[in-house]
Amino acid sequence: MSAKNAIFYIFAEVLNIFVGKQLYKKQTGFVEKTIGDELVIVPLVGAVAQMERVFSLNELGVFIYNSLNSPKSEEEVIKLILNEFEIDQQTAKEDLKHFLDKAVENGIVQEL
Repeated sequence: MSAKNAIFYIFAEVLNIFVGKQLYKKQTGFVEKTIGDELVIVPLVGAVAQMERVFSLNELGVFIYNSLNSPKSEEEVIKLILNEFEIDQQTAKEDLKHFLDKAVENGIVQEL
């Protein structure tokens, strides 16, 4: 991790403590390939793809996943979803919660 990234992560953690919001960020160590409207994510161990742990994301999942290139709170991601998709706020919250629960459980997104 570069010094710039380390400082950013420390800042994100401090911000999280003071604001009280959980932040999420895309995890590294994956190969990503777009196939049609879906994104296929394959974890790497060393230089070897772990094909038994392949993840496939639909259009909304891809949008959420890509929005987490930098740390964001659930509220920030919900705003992005509402600006991009014709979806009501409750559905956006439910879909995001489902995505984050699964993504964190499977290690493709990390909680900061």
